[in-house]
Amino acid sequence: MTLHFYKIGTDQPVLTVENAQSYTADSILAADGTAYAPLAEGYELAGKADCSETLRADYRAAHPTQETRLEELLLAGHRVMGVKVRQGEQVGEIVTDAVLLCIGHSARDTFEMLHTAGVRMEQKPFAVGVRIEHRQADMDAAQYRRFAGHPCLPAAGYKLSCHPENGRSAFSFCVCPGGQVVAAASEQGRVVTNGMSEYARDRENINGGLLVNVTPADFGSSHPLAGIAFQRRLEEAAFRLGGGGYAAPCQRVEDFLAGRPSTGPGRVIPSYRPGVRWTDLRQCLPEFVWQTMALALPMLDGKVRGYAQGDAVLTAVETRSSSPVRIIRDNSGQCNVRGLYPCGEGAGYAGGILSAAADGMRCAEKIWEVYGK
Repeated sequence: MTLHFYKIGTDQPVLTVENAQSYTADSILAADGTAYAPLAEGYELAGKADCSETLRADYRAAHPTQETRLEELLLAGHRVMGVKVRQGEQVGEIVTDAVLLCIGHSARDTFEMLHTAGVRMEQKPFAVGVRIEHRQADMDAAQYRRFAGHPCLPAAGYKLSCHPENGRSAFSFCVCPGGQVVAAASEQGRVVTNGMSEYARDRENINGGLLVNVTPADFGSSHPLAGIAFQRRLEEAAFRLGGGGYAAPCQRVEDFLAGRPSTGPGRVIPSYRPGVRWTDLRQCLPEFVWQTMALALPMLDGKVRGYAQGDAVLTAVETRSSSPVRIIRDNSGQCNVRGLYPCGEGAGYAGGILSAAADGMRCAEKIWEVYGK
C-alpha cells in the first residue's frame, strides 16, 4: 500500500511511504524496515479513506490485547456474589464477595449497567469547556520574563481561576506544557478533546482546559445519569460543528470574543488530530458556558500576560474533567449492594491521579477491616 502525507493545511504531498505494512499511534513502518513518524510530526494521511483504518486493523491483528471487560454484576439480593467478564470472545465468571470498582469517569456503559442492577447513584457537579493553546515560547516569556529560554528552566505552565460577575467559576485544567491537544471521544458521532505532554515537553504549543463549572441544575433532568446525557449533547454538537468527520471545531480567541467565526490560524497552529474546522464555538457550547468564558478570558489575561492573546486557539469540546456521577457509599466504603466498593474518579470520589490513588488506599483499608482479620 502506498500512502501520501500532506503537511496540515496544505495541498502538496511532502512525504510518500511505499509498501506500508504496519501502523502505530504516531508512525508508519515500511516493508523495507524504514520507520516514518508523519503523524507525530504534523502531517495528515491523504488518499484512500480506508487506508488509515486498514493499517489500524493490521496493527490490532498483529498486537492482540488481553483486556478483560466487566459485563455484569452477579448478585444475590443486594449482595455481590461475583462478576461476569469478557476477554475477546470468551465470557466467564469470577466468584467473589468483594469487588473493588475502580472505573474511569468515561465508563458510560458501566454506569448504565450499574444503574440497571439497582446500584444507587446521584448526579455530581463537574465542568465543561474547551482546550486553549498558546505558543510555548510565549508562555515561557510571560512566566519567566528575561530568564525565558534558560536551559535550566522547564517548559512553563500555569494554574488559573476566576469568578466572573455572572456567578459561575472558570479555571484552567490539565495544563500540558510543550504538549498537544488529543482526541478523547469514546463513542461514535461525538467529539471530545483532551491534552497530553510527552516526557520531553518539547512541542511547539502549550495547551490547557478552560472550563466552566456545571451543576445538576444545568442537566435538565433529575435522572442519576442526566450528567452523561448533558455531556453527550455537547459532544454531538461539537461533532456536527466540526463537519461530521471527527475534526474538532476551532476558533481564535480574538474572534471568539468578537462573536465572529474564525477562518484560519494566526501564529498558533492547532495541534489536534485528525484536524480542526474553523468556525464559531458559540454554536456548540451552552450559552452560560461561552458567556462565562468570554468574561473569564480578560480576567485570566490579567494574571498571565498573553493568556487572551488574539491568535490563541480554542478547540472544543472538553467534557471529561471529572465524573458526572457519584456512586453512593457509606462509612464502610460499600454501596447499597454489599460487597461492592466504588472507588476513585469514576465513582465520584476523586478529581485526578493522586486523589484517585489516595481513595484507592482508603478503600483498600476498608476492605481489610472486613476481610483481613
